[in-house]
Amino acid sequence: MEGEDTLFGKLATWVVRLVERRPWAIVAVSLAFLVGSVWLATGLRVDDDLKVLLPPDAESIARLEALKARMGNQSDLVVVVESPSREANLAFGAAIAERLEARDDIRFVVFRRDRTFFEDNLLLYLGLPDLLDLRQRVKQRIQEEVRNELSLGFDDDEDEAPEGAATGKAAETDDPLDMGEDQLRERYGIDERMPEYFEAEEGRVVVVTARPTIGTTDVSFARKLVAGVEADIAAAGPASFHPEMSVRLEGAYPNRLGNISTIAGDAARGGAAAAVLLVLCLWFYFGRLRAVPLVMIPLVTSVVAALAYAALRYGFLNLVSAFIFAVLLGMGIDFGIHILGRYENERRRGFERPEAMRIALGTTGASTSAGAFSTIGVYLCLMVAEFQGFAQFGELAAVGVLLALVGVIVVLPAVTTVVERWRPWKPLRRDQARAAATPPPRVRRFRYPARTMAVAAVVAVVGLGTAGYAALHLDRVEFEYDFSKLGPEKAPGDQDADNEAAAWKDAVGKETTLSPVVALTENREQTEATHRLLADLAAMTEEQAAQIEAIRAAAEAGVPYLLPSEVAARAEQAADGGEAGAAAGAERQDVIDSDAGGGIAPEARFEALGRSAAGVGGLSHETLERLSPLSADRIRLMQRSLAQVFSIFSFVPDRQQDKLLVIRDIRSRIERKRGALSKETQDRLDETFHYLEVDEPVGVEDLPQWITQQFRDEQGHVDRFVLFRNHGSKADYAVAKEVQVGFFDLPTSAGVVPTSGNVYVMPEVMDTVKADGPLVVALAVGVVMLTAIVMFQSVSGFLAVVVTVMLSVLWLLGLMILLGWKANFFNIIAVPLLLGMGQDYAIHIYHRYESEGPGRLRRVLRETGGAVFMTTLTTVFGFGGILFANHRGLLSLGWISVLGLVLCFIGAVAMLPALLVLRDGIAARLSHAEAGDPEEP
Repeated sequence: MEGEDTLFGKLATWVVRLVERRPWAIVAVSLAFLVGSVWLATGLRVDDDLKVLLPPDAESIARLEALKARMGNQSDLVVVVESPSREANLAFGAAIAERLEARDDIRFVVFRRDRTFFEDNLLLYLGLPDLLDLRQRVKQRIQEEVRNELSLGFDDDEDEAPEGAATGKAAETDDPLDMGEDQLRERYGIDERMPEYFEAEEGRVVVVTARPTIGTTDVSFARKLVAGVEADIAAAGPASFHPEMSVRLEGAYPNRLGNISTIAGDAARGGAAAAVLLVLCLWFYFGRLRAVPLVMIPLVTSVVAALAYAALRYGFLNLVSAFIFAVLLGMGIDFGIHILGRYENERRRGFERPEAMRIALGTTGASTSAGAFSTIGVYLCLMVAEFQGFAQFGELAAVGVLLALVGVIVVLPAVTTVVERWRPWKPLRRDQARAAATPPPRVRRFRYPARTMAVAAVVAVVGLGTAGYAALHLDRVEFEYDFSKLGPEKAPGDQDADNEAAAWKDAVGKETTLSPVVALTENREQTEATHRLLADLAAMTEEQAAQIEAIRAAAEAGVPYLLPSEVAARAEQAADGGEAGAAAGAERQDVIDSDAGGGIAPEARFEALGRSAAGVGGLSHETLERLSPLSADRIRLMQRSLAQVFSIFSFVPDRQQDKLLVIRDIRSRIERKRGALSKETQDRLDETFHYLEVDEPVGVEDLPQWITQQFRDEQGHVDRFVLFRNHGSKADYAVAKEVQVGFFDLPTSAGVVPTSGNVYVMPEVMDTVKADGPLVVALAVGVVMLTAIVMFQSVSGFLAVVVTVMLSVLWLLGLMILLGWKANFFNIIAVPLLLGMGQDYAIHIYHRYESEGPGRLRRVLRETGGAVFMTTLTTVFGFGGILFANHRGLLSLGWISVLGLVLCFIGAVAMLPALLVLRDGIAARLSHAEAGDPEEP
């Protein structure tokens, strides 16, 4: 009997005997296995974090773990309050802040920032150039008042600011003093630097930020937190504060829950849609409703069991494997279609149930198993990848395919036996004529008609030609490095959400909403050194960064250096007579200072401070010293990238002893000349003289608690890290890679400081994919070749399978070039997947063709080709489930897979038969036995 003497034929005989004896026991065990798998799979979650796509020992992940251990959670929950009334918003903000502070799952809350400490030490927080500018203005006002009193006769029109006085905001007013409180705040941007509340749109938007105890990676905690805070908001009664008040949650926690919900919902809808389409396909193809449970019971059992395995092994699905349910449905159903299709063919030919099942398992089961193990091998190749998107998908797909194969070999025959004992199988009317037809006799040689040969030649030429074109233009296949183009597609209504987000981000400062990078320091000295280094880079202008080599050379030579813009400004000033005015001012200074008396530091000292603050090319010598370990190119990169630096030393002024010297000098001048000042000037000075009473430097221990709590790490230190943020979209590989190159390790005067941040995950993911991709594809091709050799043990069979698969993949790449589709780290996984599926199709066609013989090509294409068409359609529906995702990366995977499957089908039922016709037709003619070879009917 057919296939009985083969190894797989003997296995099929054993399986059929077992199934005939214990069908109900096998079905019962299968259903119990399904129930247990469903129970385990319910604990599976989707994790959309890019961090899970890298192995735990990846450098960026290891540093993130160190960051987590050092600092705990750094994500904030944001409460956004909106109404027309600022007073109502602030009142509700205070009420909800009090409720949040009482929660055990909140570390601290920031609402009102008490600025008393900073107002008392205001002048220490000015830059040294600003403070020297203020001193110069005080001197100038005193000079004017004393001059008027002494009637020195100077012409007011000649009063010019001495050389070195600040320009910009300071030059916008005619009053050379501007020492009133409002003027000081406006001139030096004090309110802009530290507003009392987080608010925007003139108080119509007020924000409260809270730092939870646990990060967003704990989804269960995030859900409880969001639900609890929403309950607190409802209990506080926003409407009681203002009838138009609206309150919502923003930030990392609601965003994370929304993303997970979207992906899980898309996956569920995609899986459900795929299942419905598969059921309809089965019903249509077999023409019997009974075919649905025969195929779907073992299939669903195997797929759910694979999800249960995922729950036990990982506990989550990543972005790439999130749609594994739909994919496994599409791939696993192939086995059932092939086996059940062959079984029904044998039943139509008159065989009873046991013998028909034995033939189906012994013949089609062999090719099905070969294709399955080849596909498993391809998926196992994915597991060697460091990129966990490949590794997890490959592992789960391999397990799922193996379970599907076991199900179709054991469970499907058992379910078929149970169903047929209840309701015996009868051939459909449409099948009776087909069953009665006598196939052409099997022959060793077969001479195909010239017309068939011509068609085959055309198909082969077109197929090989298009593949050749693709092979010659593979360099035109581009890779998408901007992850923002692979995320969710914005819906039309998302613009309103963007506008709302812009308002609250304006309130807290847009820079603070950027994902931060953290420098992990070991002590206070290292923290200050790191902060000063980064602050210098952030304060540097683009022109200074561009001229850094010239500035360094001038500093080493000890000569002055003017930036091109300064040269132009001085030339313009000279043309306007500025030098004469400066000289006159200097002359007046000499006259006034002659009456200064004791208690005032020599003017030369302040001139030295001014030169020190101005430095070389606007960079102080301290700054140049801190930047010395960095190359010029790296300085330009870092200056261009840095947006904000934030640490405990953001609140500890630099050069405090120099600033205190200037403050004491200003205070002494005012006290000595107070009697000579006008009443108006004295009154204005009385309002702000308390600013000049500061006489001690500010240290970390002096800072208010609402500041230090933001910097307290898990060990209680407040001086062990520096936060910084960078410009640009971190979803863009080029931007993220630039941050990685510039900031991964920071050389400071206190040692090299490592940094950590989510921004480093993207470039490492992309670099890992680029490294893993060629290896995985090469291994997958090796599996395809090895399977073909083992399966057919002939050069002809090897070439038939390998050539068909390679042509299909090349066609796909060619179409990607023509359509302008880019590869990305989502859809690149389709290449090894299509290698496995394409080989499976080719194996079925070639194996059946070799079994039937050359004269039965039409029968092969009608029966096995029909099954291959059906498996292609069902697999397309399986991958089509991905098309329900609102995620452009996953959509690209879906479309590439669907198109690739169609091309694999074309390769198996068109290209492969054409090559076989040409091979056998040419061989028949060369055998010189044309007269005895029958023509194809």
